[in-house]
Amino acid sequence: MDGTEKKVGTITGSRALVDGLLREGIDHVFGIPGTQNLAFLDALRETPQIRFILTRHEQGAAFMALGFARARNAPAVVTATEGPGVTNLVTAIAAANKGNVPLISICGVQESEMRERDATQDLDQIPFMRPITKWAYSIPYPERIQEMVRKAFRVALTEPQGPTHLEAPNEVMLQQVKPEAISPAAYRATVPAVSDPGQLDAAWALIAKAERPLFVVGRGVMKEKVIGEMEKLATATGIPVAVLQYSPDGFPSTHPLALGPLGRNGFSSANKNAPKADVIIAVGSHFDVFSTMYKYGVISESAKIIHHTSAPGQIGIVFPVEMGVAGSSASFIKGLAERAAKSSARKPWVDVAKARADFEAELNGVLKPDAVPIQSQWVAHVIRKVLPKNGICVVDAGNGGKHVRSYFKSYEPFTFMCIDDWASVGGSFPIALGAKLACPDRPVISASGDMGIMCNIGELETAVRENIPVVHIVFNDEGLGNERAFQNEHFGGRFFAVDYKNPNFGDLAKVFGGYGERVTKPGDLEGAIQRALASGKPALIDVMIDQNTLAPVVFKQ
Repeated sequence: MDGTEKKVGTITGSRALVDGLLREGIDHVFGIPGTQNLAFLDALRETPQIRFILTRHEQGAAFMALGFARARNAPAVVTATEGPGVTNLVTAIAAANKGNVPLISICGVQESEMRERDATQDLDQIPFMRPITKWAYSIPYPERIQEMVRKAFRVALTEPQGPTHLEAPNEVMLQQVKPEAISPAAYRATVPAVSDPGQLDAAWALIAKAERPLFVVGRGVMKEKVIGEMEKLATATGIPVAVLQYSPDGFPSTHPLALGPLGRNGFSSANKNAPKADVIIAVGSHFDVFSTMYKYGVISESAKIIHHTSAPGQIGIVFPVEMGVAGSSASFIKGLAERAAKSSARKPWVDVAKARADFEAELNGVLKPDAVPIQSQWVAHVIRKVLPKNGICVVDAGNGGKHVRSYFKSYEPFTFMCIDDWASVGGSFPIALGAKLACPDRPVISASGDMGIMCNIGELETAVRENIPVVHIVFNDEGLGNERAFQNEHFGGRFFAVDYKNPNFGDLAKVFGGYGERVTKPGDLEGAIQRALASGKPALIDVMIDQNTLAPVVFKQ
């Protein structure tokens, strides 16, 4: 018996793997079949509870899984075959690593008898994956499959969350194993640790003595779904709130104490007041480069920082802190609220309403609703105007995405996504497709430059075939606007290798079977986006923009 024959009370390794995914609540898998992941795909074929999304490129598959995980606030799975299948995944997996997204890649690997013989598609994949994952493992024999699936999820979901990688050839996946029906609560923590009461006492003592305290909210508050509690804490204390750049939806812009996002392309209402704070209370936060530029300025060197996070290893990475507090965001906020209830509420030291009004005046002051070519700022303004409050906005790296961030006011959590510190161009469209699959009842708009949409244009066919109605806005300046901005700022305006020609993206969308329009007049943009949303189809709106409306490349307060 070679191990592939059916034994009483056994199942194939691939069946055991898929059963493990079901126990973790996985109901979508993204990817492309190939020689060495066919056993996994064959088990998925027999699993109607899991929808397989066949993509046109492995990068698109991994970005879709990233968007799905972020929107669902849960782990997601992508699969590819060995060699080039794995190497095509890495841009998006690296983005998940930078963005702390629990993305599990389950891939093939060359058969054992072929390895180390210079065989086709043979690659030592584990060392390749280790720098961009929290853990990567090649399953050597079938008895380890179920244990390693459990570990992949345990590691991915342990704070700070991030991607993990598993691989095995068909020869391992097709062998028989005894099923191990172990629930997630039996192999990983499902209840987050709480903040220490003594540290909460010390933190509140610092806050109570502060003259100009400021809350800085990060993604941890959103991930634990305690934004409402954070709003109540801000109201009870009178302390204004800023958010980190990559989580503008971590605190609603409508709150009377909301200053908005910090940093480059953030809100001046936040950037002008944060440097005045004498105590910074960072809640569920990981200080990112765009929010702080990793130097004092938006945060005063004299400010005392209370850094709270559920991941202790992230405390003090960028700035020395007065004190670090580890534990869940829920326990930290609740602990401060309990202590605040015993104190008198203070008056805010910032006139938040005026600060926000001044910032709105700045934004509106640069708008030119009649300008042709269309301004990037006008496109960003219209996107926020048309997108419903519960709609999801996904922005690419590059010039267009920077403008959208500046104009994006948040109303609800899980309504904004970008590619965080990885800043890879081309991810926004497939990320948006994943987000729409995770949240089918919410409208989704994504935005990129013309280079960005071309990076994963093949996924438009995926969107049409799978009926994923995302509206993508193309900031079309027929070139690399972000690089123009840098060459203008740092290289004396000596432009090089930043110009090219594009197809009509609206027409291209129609060829694929989607909805498309090209917009050349600013007054036509709002109607075009509304028609695209109403079409119920995947859509591209090709907006011809001014090459010279470039977002700042340096941080300005």
